[in-house]
This record gives sequence, C-alpha cells and structure tokens, in this order.
Amino acid sequence: MIIRPLSEHTVNLIAAGEVIERPAAVVKELVENALDAGAGRIEINLDNGGIDHIQVIDNGCGIEADDLPLAVSRHCTSKLFEDDLVNIKTLGFRGEALPSIGAAARLKIISRVKSAESAWQISVESGKILNPSPSAGQMGTQVIVEDLFYALPARRKFLKTARVEYNRCEMIIQRLAISHPDVSFTVIKDGKTVLNLPIQSQKDRILAVFSDIHDEELIMLNFDRGDLKLSGFISAPSVNRATTNGQIMVVNDRPVADPVMQMAIRVGYRQVLEKGRYPVAVLFLQLPLDQVDVNVHPAKTELRFADEAAVRALIIGSIQKSLAIGVGVANVNPESLHVFPTTQYHPKKASIRYPAYQQRMGKNNKEFFQEEDACAGDSFELGAGLSFKDVGDTLSRLPDKKYQKTTATLPLGYAVAQIFKTYIVAVTEHEEFVIVDQHAAHERLTHEALRQQYLETGIQTQSLLIPEAIELSAVHYRCLMGFKDSLADLGIEIESFGEKTILVRALPQLLGSISAQSLLIDLAEELQDKEQMSVNDIESVHTQLDAILARMACHNSVRAGRSLNEEEMNALLRQMEATPRAGTCSHGRPTWLKWSKKDMEKLFHRS
Repeated sequence: MIIRPLSEHTVNLIAAGEVIERPAAVVKELVENALDAGAGRIEINLDNGGIDHIQVIDNGCGIEADDLPLAVSRHCTSKLFEDDLVNIKTLGFRGEALPSIGAAARLKIISRVKSAESAWQISVESGKILNPSPSAGQMGTQVIVEDLFYALPARRKFLKTARVEYNRCEMIIQRLAISHPDVSFTVIKDGKTVLNLPIQSQKDRILAVFSDIHDEELIMLNFDRGDLKLSGFISAPSVNRATTNGQIMVVNDRPVADPVMQMAIRVGYRQVLEKGRYPVAVLFLQLPLDQVDVNVHPAKTELRFADEAAVRALIIGSIQKSLAIGVGVANVNPESLHVFPTTQYHPKKASIRYPAYQQRMGKNNKEFFQEEDACAGDSFELGAGLSFKDVGDTLSRLPDKKYQKTTATLPLGYAVAQIFKTYIVAVTEHEEFVIVDQHAAHERLTHEALRQQYLETGIQTQSLLIPEAIELSAVHYRCLMGFKDSLADLGIEIESFGEKTILVRALPQLLGSISAQSLLIDLAEELQDKEQMSVNDIESVHTQLDAILARMACHNSVRAGRSLNEEEMNALLRQMEATPRAGTCSHGRPTWLKWSKKDMEKLFHRS
C-alpha cells in the first residue's frame, strides 16, 4: 500500500469529527468563546434541537475585521501566548472550534469591536472561506450555524431526536451558566424563551438551574488545603437522584467531567446515602495552573491533576465534615448547636486492626485509610450528657430532669405526639412540623456510637454469663469462622463448637440484650458478600466496616411499634441534633421530614 497525504478537505472533516460530535458540542465551543471574549450577556437560539439552527450572540470584545479569516482557519488562536500550554486561563485555546464547525455546517460570523464604525461578517461552507464584508451588527459577536453535518450525511443520521439533542445542549448551557454566575444567559428554543438567568450570586444561580431544590436543602462548602481551595454547595442526603447529572464540577472556572472528583463525592456521601443514589453537588476547585493539565482531550472536558490524592482528600474531607454537624445540617447554622455542652472527637491516625481482610487482600491497613486519615484533625461536636457511650441505653436511662422548653433554637423542636407507635411528631418555634422515624433515627445513633468507640478505644465487649451455642448453615459457619479475628475486633467473640455450630462467648457491650443468633446470621450474609469481592471492587476497609457496623446497629435500635413517652421522644430528638450524619439512617434512608406552616397551608389551599 502506498502512503500518501490526505487532502485538506478530508483533514478538515476528520478534525471536525474530533471536536464536533453533536449540536451540544457546537453550543459548548461557541459559548466558551463568548465567555473568553469577556461577555456579560449571552443569548443562545436553538431550532430543532440545534440540528437546523444554532445562534450565539454575545456582547464581548468582538473580532477585528482583519482577524476574521484567521478565526476560521485551523490552529489559529488569540488565547495562547508564547506557546505556553501550562498557564492556560481561557476555556478554549486550541483554535479548532470554528474551522471544525465550518467544515461540518454552514457558518456565519458577524462581529464588531468597540473602535469600529460597523460590524464585519465572514461565512464558511464545507470548509470554503468567503471574503469578509461589512455588515450591520452591535458590539460583540454573533455566530450562526445552520444545517449541522449537511456535509457529513453519514454522521447526521446518527443524531438523536430533536428533544434528546436539545436536552444535551441544555445540560452544557447549565454547567457553563453555573460556572459563570456573573454572566446573564438567555436560551430560546424554537422561538420561545425557556431559560432567562440574570447576573446572580453563586447560590442563586444554582437554585435557578436546579429549580426542584430549595435553599434550605443546600449545604455550603468553603475549605482549603495548601494551594487547593474548594467552595460550592452540596445537597442534604435526603436530596438525591438516580444519576450523577446533578453533579457539576468546575476547576479553575472550567466545567469538567472528572472521575477523580466524582469518586471523591461518592466516597464523601457513602455513609449517608443508599447505594445507587447520587447527591446534587456543585463544586468549585481552584488550584495553581501548573498543577492541572487541561490539554488532555479535544473537547477539554477531561483533565489531569498533578496530585490526585490531595484533590481527592480535600473533597472527601470537606463533604464528610459538612455532613457531620448534626441533624440540622441542611437548614440550621452549625453554630446554633452551641447550646449543648460539647466535647471534641478526633479520629486516631493509627491504622485500624483488621487482620482477616488484611491477610486476604495483601494490603496494609494504612493504605486503605489514606483518604480517611487525610481528614484527621477535623472534629465535630457531641452533646455532653448525651454521649455516644450511653446511646444504647438512652431510652432506658433518661436524665433525671425533664426537657424544658428554652429560648434555644432546636432544629427538631419538641415532641408533641407519637403516631402509629413508629413516628415522632414535633413542632419547632419557627412554625415547622417535623416527623421522625424512631427506628431509623436510633439506628444511626447506635451506628455512630459503635463507629466512634471502634476508632477511639476499640469496641468494648461483654462476656455472656452462659455462652450461647448457635447452629448455622454450612455456608454461614465457614464464613463466620473465616472472619473470626475480624469479628473479635468488633467485639464479637466466637469459637467452633462442632461441624456447623458456633459458640458465642461475648458481644459488644453497646448493643445490650440482643439475639446473638439473629445478629450472626445477618453478619454472615454481609461478610459473605464481602468475601466474594475483589480488591478492585473495594474502595477501602472502611466501606466494609461501616456496612458491618450498620448491621450491628440495626439490632439495637428502637423498633417500630414501641411506645415512647415524652421524655424518651425528646431525648431521641436531642441525640439526633448532636450526632453526625443523623439526617439519614445507616442504609441512607431519611430519618426525618420537615414542613413549614406555609407548606401545610398550601395543602389546605389557605395561601
């Protein structure tokens, strides 16, 4: 076969295919150009999902008439200086977007700079550039793209329906709008205005884009570690979705889809969100330009960090600390919890003993806890008199005096009733109505108590007066005996007592009087799943540990169907307000719901 150079037309079509995949890619490139031009107002018009017509109008600095031919030529850009591919401050920089669009569609650019008496226009069709000519136009740039892929019919037939293509365009616009709240955005779909965002604060822009989320459901982040600065908002665990579409990551003002950041968000929420659900999160990460490589992919949606571990640790620690301030996390200033006397909790840096897993997976425990230890030193406040060591007995050993109403602001208010022997009804001083699932709430309290005790001193055991013999299936027997040393670390002491019988000698003191047989069967099921996992499937030992502790906590929790008096109900509410992650149970389900008086009035059509 003879090697020959491709024609310029073919080269342009191939380059267009690398950058322009569908209408959303065109919208992304044009809006990014407008932002790089310093626009304060951007209007996007889309017809037939952007397949037939895309128009982006901005009030940026514009393009000089003499520069218009260069603007639509390959590898020409005003955004790189002295061939510096490290200190990139603009969204676009490759100089491929406009010529790629011109190779795949009919392209027209009308632009006017501040010093010019009139605007100038240039057109490109099938890669052929027409000479610039004077035109009517306001300050800024107007780009019109029509008949996308008319020159590439094979690619055009792979486009989806207009609705699907528009949805993808809308997603791109939302991400760019959130990353630049200081710019107004207007979107017109088939002649109808569907989105109108004025210049807003960061939080207002997020609420405008995610219209189904309320102000009180967002938690603000503002953390830094060295040269890394993280800000933004995350949702309360009760606000979650079936996909990651609600997660927007912005690095140095550039919206990206970064797997390192996505994984860090997942790990940060793993203790409070059930599997298969994803939180809403808008994260803004600022770091030195030489610590990130944005020149990885033609679409510039992917990047590479110089220190991925530092980025991951900052995000995980920030999320976990923000979620660990008690049940009022979504709508109560953490400082309002100061009404409780406090003690400090600092996780130990020493690696946790977990010999069975360590031997099986051949890794050092410290390696598994690298991300967790990166957050060491962060602390949360616990209510004195409601300490974790007593949580298992909270409802049987109540304080001597009753809870009296005070002037303090309590996120969950005061209990007024129990319904169905399952739910606690409370009212706050702000005319809010709260319902608490007593079993789910106490399950989280016990889980956190076990977790803290394990991290600080190791789980305290209580020897059984008469060891209990439990007969199990062969599978459960082999599984529990295989994890015998690990269970001992968790306060459960067992030994073989026959072919399929286990002798239980001690159980965790914190769990009180529970059914040893029921607990061990549940743990056997949990450990059996872990035994079948490969090392690559396991994020860390902590993931497994929390799952096992959650199983144990469930056996000690206040069951649905148990009657509680007023003191018991208020004791549970106060514990929740002082306990980390108490907004969800150990399985990620919500422990409480809240409605305002206005919400109730709407239900009865009184407002």
